[in-house]
Amino acid sequence: MALVAHHYFPMGSSNLGDHLVALSMRAALVRHLGPVTFVDMPVNDRYRRGDRPVGLMGENLARTNGEADLVVIGGSNLLEARSKGRWGVFTDVASIAALRPPLLLLGMGTGSDFGRRVRRYRQPAISEIQALHRRAFASAARDVTTVEHLRRIDVSTACVGCPVTYLTPRTVAGGDHRLPLIVSFPPARIVKRRGGGLFMRAYMKYLRWLQAGGVEFVVTLHDGEDVEPCRRFLPEGIEPFYSEDQDVLIKRFEDCRGVIGFRLHAGLLGLGLGKATIPAGLDWRGLAFIQTFELQQVSIRAWRWGQFAKLRMLTRRLLNDDPALIESLAEAKAKYLARYEAFLGDAAAKYRLLRAAGGCNVCRGVS
Repeated sequence: MALVAHHYFPMGSSNLGDHLVALSMRAALVRHLGPVTFVDMPVNDRYRRGDRPVGLMGENLARTNGEADLVVIGGSNLLEARSKGRWGVFTDVASIAALRPPLLLLGMGTGSDFGRRVRRYRQPAISEIQALHRRAFASAARDVTTVEHLRRIDVSTACVGCPVTYLTPRTVAGGDHRLPLIVSFPPARIVKRRGGGLFMRAYMKYLRWLQAGGVEFVVTLHDGEDVEPCRRFLPEGIEPFYSEDQDVLIKRFEDCRGVIGFRLHAGLLGLGLGKATIPAGLDWRGLAFIQTFELQQVSIRAWRWGQFAKLRMLTRRLLNDDPALIESLAEAKAKYLARYEAFLGDAAAKYRLLRAAGGCNVCRGVS
């Protein structure tokens, strides 16, 4: 009998990265737990249709307690501190205490924007995050920055990287020279930040450098909100690639020789598919990914002088299948893939013990 898992994630988000995380997590859980039927549950206000409740509370909590054998909370910036003491998961301490099925936390991270630091947690977020982690039988965060951020509020968790990095177990290898390079488009909203306009102009200059060098490339978008701004920014003759279908986006990345990751999940997806990838740290999420995987030498960092000169050098290395570049990426992925699989294996074993003790609806005869 398939387990029923209620997955609380940024359902309804316009950012395909949120859906890539959910897809990757679910594939990994099926691999470790066997057949699972996943039920989409909107975790916060990224679900904007207004036809159903959001968050782990109220009607959703009642449904979860009645239906689910497992509760999974995970995806993207769910550990981001918001204003007025809120955070990325809509819940409260009483609802967490009333949750009946076993709880797994995976793939969550803090959030930040271009030119801004990670916000500190305030109440009631602190109490809710502490309660949620105490309630979970296993938890793992996306990056080392998130682990440190949680440590400041006395929450301990593992660091296993983002699940998108392990969409496939393929090692990073050189690319097919007949295929185009993927260059993801930075979030258009950065132009509203200090220094964002200057960075965007440098990005366009980089695209023109690729054009002048005869490099075939595709500019990919990952958020529907960037479609119109992108068309205004891009140099003449460059048409962006965008699809609301995550499978179409994955196929586009499959058919490339390498990835320049100006979006966090573009870099993660590139590694997830075994593509040589140059990450660009535009905010603290991107920098946290680079720091976690120790990719400082093969990445760039916004705001620092000479970063686009470094990017041109790294791009040449990628296009030439530089062995040292590929080896550093392959070793980083292999190291964290092993940690990710070990965490999931341990979590699956803990879950089976809970199930044997009657701690899920299958065992109680509810499903």
